[in-house]
Amino acid sequence: MKKIFLDANIIIDYLNAEAEGHSTAKTCIQITRTYFGKPVVSLFTLLITNYLAGKFVKDKSWHRRQMQTLFSGFEITSFKPTSVASVFEGAFHDIEDGLQYECALSAKVAAIITKDVHDYFPSKIPSVHPQDFVNRYGNLLS
Repeated sequence: MKKIFLDANIIIDYLNAEAEGHSTAKTCIQITRTYFGKPVVSLFTLLITNYLAGKFVKDKSWHRRQMQTLFSGFEITSFKPTSVASVFEGAFHDIEDGLQYECALSAKVAAIITKDVHDYFPSKIPSVHPQDFVNRYGNLLS
């Protein structure tokens, strides 16, 4: 089964019901789970999400449980320390995108879903905008 990698911006939109991309992110995750198995995210996505969501939560034990529940539904990639050199030596201008890409490579995914498709130009893995992913596969949910 092909694996689909979700960039951090998809998870952030998924969690933020007020985000413009919330509905699309939600549908991307639903399509991925239904037809491609567990969505793949990086350890960095977990860290970014934890940091952003944690800023607004006073009850840290509740926050911890919510993070555990959320991320139990995803496959979390590994990251090798040697990949850091690849990030700085590679063609990615954005360090976070380079880290995400290295994680996607190590997970051997078929595609990366990201709102920043243009940032993944040097990628050997196809990058797909979430709306394009929904347009292509959304009819399968009907």
